[in-house]
Amino acid sequence: MSEDVERVPPDTNAADIKSSSSNEQSAHSDTDSSKQPAAGAESTDNEGQEAAQAENSNRMDSAKAFYRAIYAGEEPGAEQYGMNVKTINNQRAGVGSCVNCDQLAAEFEQAQAKTAEIEGLYKRMAADFDNYRKRIEREREDLVDIGVQKAVECLLPALDDLDRAQANFNNNSELANVIESIKLISARFAKCLEQLGVKPLEPIGQPFDPRLHEPVQQVITKEVPDGAVIHDLRRGYALGEKVIRPTLVNVAVASDIDQNQSNQAEAGKKEKDSQSDASAESTESSQ
Repeated sequence: MSEDVERVPPDTNAADIKSSSSNEQSAHSDTDSSKQPAAGAESTDNEGQEAAQAENSNRMDSAKAFYRAIYAGEEPGAEQYGMNVKTINNQRAGVGSCVNCDQLAAEFEQAQAKTAEIEGLYKRMAADFDNYRKRIEREREDLVDIGVQKAVECLLPALDDLDRAQANFNNNSELANVIESIKLISARFAKCLEQLGVKPLEPIGQPFDPRLHEPVQQVITKEVPDGAVIHDLRRGYALGEKVIRPTLVNVAVASDIDQNQSNQAEAGKKEKDSQSDASAESTESSQ
């Protein structure tokens, strides 16, 4: 029976043999230590999974208790039951997972600033327009007041003359003096109106114009041409080119006989003119 014996070279001393044996032991110990961290990592993973499961379970229990309180008619706060609403909302919104969140947030702030600027500009424009409208309305009212004041100032002298006439006249006053005073006061009123730019219309003898005249009746007469104004029943007035009040007038017409004769003469004239035109055309065609 033979035994396998490790042969040692003759020149190898005891110290070398001892060092080699110690190296082998250290290698074995390194192998054992490398195996120990793997087992520790596996236990750590198991502990993390158990902790996550316990956290999920606690969260579900808190949510159930929270909703039971709501159904019971209470108004509980989510924080009382260990639920961080901000964290949940951030998780749902994906905060931290967006690549361009900073850029989008900056663009959103710029858009908000621009919107606020435009809104402020719109409010300022609206306020300016409202002030402009109020200023124009005040100016219009001031212009109306100025016009009324000017008209009153122009009429005051005539009213003063009228007051003096009433104070001086009585039942014993002579009629001629009263008439003369009335004429003077009337002339003063006409002058006051002229200062305001108001002038009376002079329709007598003028052809009837519906823009200036308001007819009352027709009068058969030969004093004025047919269709002209013969009587001024109520004086009209105009402010510049604008008629303030038309004149009430009577319009002159010719008698029936004269009207028929004039119509016949006009018809004969038209017929004669047409015949002359026809003869001229025939002469030109023969040539």
